[in-house]
Amino acid sequence: MKSGMGETGASRRSPSSPPAIPGEGEAQPHREGASDFFLPPGPLRPERLGPARRASVFYNPAMSFTRDLDVAVLRTVALDRGRRLRIWESLAASGVRSVRWLNETEAVEGLLATELNPEAHLYLQRNLRPWGIAHALAQDARHPESEGRFDWVDLDPYGTPAPFLPAAVQRLEEGGILSVTATDTAVLAGPERDACLERYGARPLRTYLCREAGLRILLAHIAFVAAREGQGIHPLLCYGRDHHFRIYAQLTAPGPALPIQEVPFPGYTGPPIPEGRRGGPLWTGALFDRGFLHRIEVPASAEQGPAVRAWLELLREESAVERIFYYEIGEVCKSRGLPQPPRRDRIFSSFRAAGWKVARTHFDPSGFRTDAPWAEVAELITGLLPVR
Repeated sequence: MKSGMGETGASRRSPSSPPAIPGEGEAQPHREGASDFFLPPGPLRPERLGPARRASVFYNPAMSFTRDLDVAVLRTVALDRGRRLRIWESLAASGVRSVRWLNETEAVEGLLATELNPEAHLYLQRNLRPWGIAHALAQDARHPESEGRFDWVDLDPYGTPAPFLPAAVQRLEEGGILSVTATDTAVLAGPERDACLERYGARPLRTYLCREAGLRILLAHIAFVAAREGQGIHPLLCYGRDHHFRIYAQLTAPGPALPIQEVPFPGYTGPPIPEGRRGGPLWTGALFDRGFLHRIEVPASAEQGPAVRAWLELLREESAVERIFYYEIGEVCKSRGLPQPPRRDRIFSSFRAAGWKVARTHFDPSGFRTDAPWAEVAELITGLLPVR
């Protein structure tokens, strides 16, 4: 691979503390997981999960959960393939994710980290230096100048990933992994319908299902971008959490047809969608590769290890029911004019006794996913309530 990747790839080092770098101005050491890095002097932005004004060198400590998961997923992909991977982190900011990949996994053969912002690029170079990496470059991720293809490309922009997706897909090997974050949830799942049409060519769905629909709109857009390059996609792990969506998908040979439609579509039997409302086009296939999910192990170095393990357990449960959209208990009862909803454990027992699959969903603590059609869902839940 070209672009300064080196012949032997990235050498892994685990410094106990950030080394002093004389002559380059002041910097403050920080630690996340088992990894150390530099940030500009001054206090960190308050830990919060929602978006805020972007600093010149962006770092959100609340997103350590996502980077913990990145480490776990990368380790799993490398183990599945039996080799180390060539990686491009295209919007690297200060490089914290790359540092953690290098320090907390044995999965990196070579790594290219690009960042256009001059101040952030300085810290990116600084943070990758302990690993002897000379390929932290200042490039526009929409039109990269470097050459070569990668096994993994990461996109984590501040806002929409749409402008960067074509270059990311073009630079992936077939079978490569694309990891994408979107924080423009008000566009994908909210009131900004015109912006959603402009960015993603789709309409958000105006019901309680808007967040799942937003994730599926993003996944459909990625599938369309891949199709233009003669590729298909296979989702490994896709979720919505707090203020962002996150997708890990593998490029594949193109399939006979994309599982993408507007909803409601002919034959749709899921949760009721108000008359006259439509959403999409959106991805109607699975959000998870169940076998892959069960192979992920969270390393001891994780900053939020217990939370990430609990999250993965929830996703594993949900992956057993491959149906578009979930039911929310309160919404079901409201639509049927029912009083106090029955307990979730009674609902689950009733569905399983009737031969239906049922599982929790990560989108809503009072939601559940099932392969039962709407008519059966309504009947089963109604039957759990006492007759007056």
